[in-house]
Amino acid sequence: MRRNFRTITLAIALIALPPIARAAQLGQVQKKLDAANLAAARHQAASAAAARQAAAAKRQADALVAKEVAVNAVLRTDEDRAARIAHRLARLGAKTKAAKAELNADAAAIAPLLPLIARLALHPAATLLAADAAPGRAAEGALVMRGLTREIGLRAQALRAARRRYASLSAALAAEQTKMSAAVATQSQRAAALQADIIAVRHAAAAAVARHAAEARAAASAAQTAHNLLGVIARLQAERRQAARAREAAARIPVPQSLRGAPVAGKLVRQFGASTTAGPAIGDTFAAAPGAVVSASCPGRVVFARPFQNYGKLMILDCGGGYDFVMAGLARFDVRVGQSVVPGQPVGAMAGYDAHNPGGQPELYVELRHDGTAVDPTPRFGAAAASR
Repeated sequence: MRRNFRTITLAIALIALPPIARAAQLGQVQKKLDAANLAAARHQAASAAAARQAAAAKRQADALVAKEVAVNAVLRTDEDRAARIAHRLARLGAKTKAAKAELNADAAAIAPLLPLIARLALHPAATLLAADAAPGRAAEGALVMRGLTREIGLRAQALRAARRRYASLSAALAAEQTKMSAAVATQSQRAAALQADIIAVRHAAAAAVARHAAEARAAASAAQTAHNLLGVIARLQAERRQAARAREAAARIPVPQSLRGAPVAGKLVRQFGASTTAGPAIGDTFAAAPGAVVSASCPGRVVFARPFQNYGKLMILDCGGGYDFVMAGLARFDVRVGQSVVPGQPVGAMAGYDAHNPGGQPELYVELRHDGTAVDPTPRFGAAAASR
């Protein structure tokens, strides 16, 4: 209304001017109007360019996320291999320990007999005759010695077999540790490449946010300087339509009746409903590969990511439809609260391989909750995850 009042006042003043002065004044007003329209056109062009740049950045970020998912799928194969090797290392370690105990027991049993064995080997007759006994007793002693010699021979044979088993298990354990080192090296290389891709996605996302901010500022500047009210109204209507489409898309988020794969490579060691000291388990526990990447099992948004009580680092994904996906036991977060994720996208990692504890595996605990109530996630991971 204030602008209209100024326009009316200017019109009255122009009418009151002489024709020549009025023409000059009209020329000046026309120049100002042309300049304002030109500025508005420049701002609109800048806004359109910023929108195109933001769209290109969004496509680039989506492509990098797709690459993350693909690289993570390859890395999952390496992590599965490392998990199997770690499992074999644990079994071999237990067997080697048992063989060592058996070897020590056999050696301890035969040790007191070694002086007698040496004397019998050198002077069998003298050993028997050295005892002050009747000839009949000497004959009985000879029979006892024969039986004792047979028993000593059997124990010596068992001792040699135990030594062979221990040597074989030690060699197998060394071979598996070599394989484990190679698998960890390969996994580390691919994990480093994946981490580089994650950093690239973060940078691309930050650049996209900055371009979107520039676009918003350019659009606001254009709205302030443009004199075409219809253009402003059209932009507002377009923004309303875009917001309505976003709300409709959010309302159509699918309920994760089928989660898209287990979140980590490894073996399902405790399933939902299993007996525990605290009662039936309300989630699944995976013995993960050392250093394994943890992936999103559903599309959604990160609503929690920080250490929590005795659970270690804990993350919660809002999967939509009242479903929350909880993961505990991570060693690192690769996403932030508020970030949207897609299935298969890396969100963190487990603890790495510990050479001092080759049989130990990090564990990831997961829960699926619907409106706050824990539900069984195992069948939603698919048959492959349950049989790992």
